[in-house]
Amino acid sequence: MGNTKLFSIILITLLGLSGVLSILFYAGLISEGVLISWCYILMGIATLVAIVFPIITMIQNPKNAKIVLMGIVGLSIVFVIGYLLSTGVDTIDGDGKLLATAFEAKMSEAGLIVVYILGTVAVFTWIFAEVSKMFK
Repeated sequence: MGNTKLFSIILITLLGLSGVLSILFYAGLISEGVLISWCYILMGIATLVAIVFPIITMIQNPKNAKIVLMGIVGLSIVFVIGYLLSTGVDTIDGDGKLLATAFEAKMSEAGLIVVYILGTVAVFTWIFAEVSKMFK
């Protein structure tokens, strides 16, 4: 039995179990806590698969792993730049209620800066691609 067939069987089984749990919930036989727990289990499986399979693929094909690792390093550099450029101060509304701590504000601002940097890079990449097509 190939890996594809095994994965299909696992996916169909998980889908079937999800369907049965949904029917049992709507019939009133199980509580919402069971469905929430099932969602956590599915999220854990998805997280595990999203982490493990790329690692397996990188081990099987080290040449492509170099390109992926360079991309991860590049994104890490952009995140560090965003973090270093953010200020982060306590945010207080007019009534004196704390809306965000300095850390929360710094992380939010860093995220926005990263989005601005990546958006700018995307626009310039698009412009470069279009201009380079004109000269070919």
